[in-house]
Amino acid sequence: MSVINSQTGDIMISQEMAGLLLCVEGNANLLINGAEHKFSRGSLCIISPFLLVEIVSASDNCKWETICDDKDVFLSLAICVFDAIKENNLPNNTCRKLDEKQIEEFMFFVDKINEKQGMLDSKSDKEDSALLRQNITMLEQIAAMEFITLHFQNLPLPSHKGSRNENVAYNFINSLNQNYSTHRDVGWYAKQANLSPAYFTQIVHRYIGYTPTECIKNMIIAKSKMLLSQPDVSIKEVAAKLNFPDQSSFFKYFKSCTGMSPSEYRETGGGM
Repeated sequence: MSVINSQTGDIMISQEMAGLLLCVEGNANLLINGAEHKFSRGSLCIISPFLLVEIVSASDNCKWETICDDKDVFLSLAICVFDAIKENNLPNNTCRKLDEKQIEEFMFFVDKINEKQGMLDSKSDKEDSALLRQNITMLEQIAAMEFITLHFQNLPLPSHKGSRNENVAYNFINSLNQNYSTHRDVGWYAKQANLSPAYFTQIVHRYIGYTPTECIKNMIIAKSKMLLSQPDVSIKEVAAKLNFPDQSSFFKYFKSCTGMSPSEYRETGGGM
């Protein structure tokens, strides 16, 4: 796990960790892969095993909150952030500023995770502990999905002169995060890049580590799980939000990808 000293602002993040780091109070200067970033309340950083995060300076009242875990917890996220920046020169602008409403949403996840972690620490029954750990993992994945998607929706297109294929892969990630609910066909994204679906798939797999089909599927499932984890949102509403033609179509898609129905997912601890 990551270690945060909220009093001094010291950060020590294992190279096996991934997740989110948020400044909630005070000011600090951080070096992220050698580039200096100024942090204040609302500054969010996406953490991956491929980022070296160091504090240069911090105010006495600097305080941090994190949603971090072993990198394997986040491997199923379709956005592929942790692989997209791995040794391939894709843009790794991993910081953004949250507004007060977004900070409140982040803290909601922190409080829920801490609550479940407290329950887990007090459990001796292995079966109950496994269920709680699954719930914590789910909350971490949902939070990562929410805030990394938010990040990519506002991220400018790459300004560096990377190779055309590299930019094709990056632009696909950016486009997917904005269009996943309305476009689930690889051909649509390939057409945007003026490439054949087969060649487009080769490029994306080379630079991202996943095929476009895998990215699209994982994105839809991750978003589905996030919505299903909200008890006040019906399965019919989830299907509508993700632009499935009807509840039955969503049911078939979700089950084919996860091995369980949306209702079964909720029954196994999908709710918050």
